[in-house]
Amino acid sequence: MKSKENLLWGLLCVYGILYVLLYMGYYLIINILHSSYSVISTTAIILPFVFLLLFLLILWKYTEIRKAKFLAMTAIGIIPPLYCAIILGVNEYRSNFTVEKWVDHENERVYMIDDFFNTYDLIGMEKDEVNSLLGKPTVTEYFKEDDNIVYYLGDERGLIRIDSEWLVLRFNDEEQVVNYEIRTD
Repeated sequence: MKSKENLLWGLLCVYGILYVLLYMGYYLIINILHSSYSVISTTAIILPFVFLLLFLLILWKYTEIRKAKFLAMTAIGIIPPLYCAIILGVNEYRSNFTVEKWVDHENERVYMIDDFFNTYDLIGMEKDEVNSLLGKPTVTEYFKEDDNIVYYLGDERGLIRIDSEWLVLRFNDEEQVVNYEIRTD
């Protein structure tokens, strides 16, 4: 019987190490990809904790584990998924477009732009409408031509952030948006 307990405790130690490494990987992925809440991200964060709980319940049933030790391991085990969930929530908040956030947080525009495109149809929008939503264009010579305006979005998304991303809006003679694109310098 003692060998069965030792085996279960050994498996718990191995799972604990893998658990910590997994959540460290989640942390890196969430930050690099700027992930937010989705079915996949939520499931990926919750499932390892559920398996940890099942493993602890098996330990409780087949070993002499005390309730205090069980609760302590559960409390420690919930910290990584909670931390990842908080980071996902922060990313979700940062990625939602509002005029105030757009104007106040120039370096985070790169995360808001997708929500902006999903919310607003730029094609055909008047220049004054664009200015009321996005504020004054960035003063720059990057990608600047007579018939366009340019907005700085921030450092490019991804692991290696060398370049910057820019929103380039092209207008026709009636000052309506006819084309837009995100460019990197």
